Amino acid sequence: MQCKSEQLGPSEPDVTGIDENTDREDAAFRKPLFDTHIIVDWSARGKPGPVKPTKDGIWWAVACIDGASSSERAPEYARTRDDALQRLSCLIADELEENRRVLVGFDFPFGYPRGVAEHLTGEASALALWDWLAERIKDEPDNKNNRFEVATKINEAYDSGLGPCWGHPRAWSFPIIPVKKSARTVKEPQPRERRIADQRADGAKTVWQLAYAGSVGSQVLLGLPALKHLIEDLRVAGRTAVWPLQTGLQVPKAQAVIAEIYPSLLRTEIKKRKHKDEIQDCAQVRINAEAFARLDEAGNLAPLFFGAPQLTPDQRQLIETEEAWILGLGHEQALMRALPSP
Repeated sequence: MQCKSEQLGPSEPDVTGIDENTDREDAAFRKPLFDTHIIVDWSARGKPGPVKPTKDGIWWAVACIDGASSSERAPEYARTRDDALQRLSCLIADELEENRRVLVGFDFPFGYPRGVAEHLTGEASALALWDWLAERIKDEPDNKNNRFEVATKINEAYDSGLGPCWGHPRAWSFPIIPVKKSARTVKEPQPRERRIADQRADGAKTVWQLAYAGSVGSQVLLGLPALKHLIEDLRVAGRTAVWPLQTGLQVPKAQAVIAEIYPSLLRTEIKKRKHKDEIQDCAQVRINAEAFARLDEAGNLAPLFFGAPQLTPDQRQLIETEEAWILGLGHEQALMRALPSP
């Protein structure tokens, strides 16, 4: 896909950030940190979505800050992950060429619970697991993919019982992926069920659940390789960093920042602000994009990048290397207050 901007060769991204202890006060008064806020709702559909925009597809919304005000663009819909990735790459590249800083939030976990990356790759690194998945996942332009085959490989890597991945249509035959969670025999502590963030985010599902209502495991299997392709795209490479895996729990300096978000942090606001007959996924990205942009416009976005205040040093180290973190978790009230009265 041809973007407005010209393709640029890769360079080393500035993945350092503003330190919490020495520069937090200065960071809090940067108005704004970003010019463009993009919130993406991903999908693990196995075939193209309908032509008519629908739920459980890929949606994104953009909120921009121009001068002293913010504005929102109409949410967009994509039928396939390939189309979405191409359009999002162009969108980010065009914003960068306009010298605008960009925050992009994706609604699936960026890491697995502690120990999983090392067990599968030999390295206690979420980004090493991104590479491991990217080498194995095949995701075609028409959404056909092999995520259950890769989930089978993950289960085969654990010899302590059936699992940890679970959930698939009963008509599909994946013998070592149980249909129900109750059929698993693999036990903690290897592998752990949830990340620190999943334990604290109300309603967050485990990465091991691959199917059924609210599941996120399939989005992770297909989403992490997609993010790897996105940050390596020549149109944005060298100007993009993944928070907090490449930046630490601090305000990143990169021109484009990719972060994990959880739209349901604003579930009460979404319920109040959703338009009549509006698709839920569309409402979620629209309202979240507005909240992040308005919080940033007010100069109050920086604290979110330091994580939740109660995190211990050991937890912070684990988050920065293996598990990642949800941007805004622990700061829900600030996000909600940033929105205007409905």
